[in-house]
Amino acid sequence: MTETINPNVTMTLEEAVREVLALLTGQTLSYDPDMDRFRAVTTHLNRALRSNALETNWSYYHELVTVDLTDKAGASSFTITTDYRFRVVSDDAVRILDGDVPVAWAYFLPRDALHKYRNRQGLWCSVTRNVLTLSRPLPVAFDDLTMEIPVQREPTPFRLPDDPMTAADPMVLEQAVDFDFPDVITARAAWLYAQTDPMMQPRVQTLEDQYKDQMYQLIERDTASTDTPYQNEIIVPVQNDIYGETVNRPWPVANRR
Repeated sequence: MTETINPNVTMTLEEAVREVLALLTGQTLSYDPDMDRFRAVTTHLNRALRSNALETNWSYYHELVTVDLTDKAGASSFTITTDYRFRVVSDDAVRILDGDVPVAWAYFLPRDALHKYRNRQGLWCSVTRNVLTLSRPLPVAFDDLTMEIPVQREPTPFRLPDDPMTAADPMVLEQAVDFDFPDVITARAAWLYAQTDPMMQPRVQTLEDQYKDQMYQLIERDTASTDTPYQNEIIVPVQNDIYGETVNRPWPVANRR
């Protein structure tokens, strides 16, 4: 995925380690890739990548998983590979497509509320680990269509040999940091590394401020827009009759769709 990164900001593993050392010491230093300290900095770079992906749902890691609905009529649960996690942000929704044309949307609900929507005309869903559950089984009309599920991939880590006596793979050393603005990864890695070194711990607060300044600027850029999308209809959970609704209604809420 690093081919989508601007080449002017792309940073390899060796460059990232040098950047972390520069942030920690203020000097241009480098470690031999076969030294344990190089591996220690690499460990913190991997941790910084994971923590950064956990901080917010970056658009850089966003992907779509396509599921073929052929012979899936009556199914209500779908399992995706554990390589991904579901993206449940703002207007994200599962889409049923006829070719490239959306014909139905399933917005995300809390898992414990999904059972209340089984008898409604629309379609909703909830997620548990890597399983997507729809509010009701798919009708026959959706046979031969496709379903697109918004997901987030995890960043690609740097894989160095477990055996310290084994030389590092040159391809790994040339591997790019898996984020479109690597400076925030190296800044976070420096902050994480400083917490483990008693000599550098006085700089922890300063390093934290530096990486958070960058991170918040990136979040603002990543979520920028020029128009406000229209909202789904607002449902007010009130009775529509002073005598209350009939006890025969199949859902335990007062609002209808």
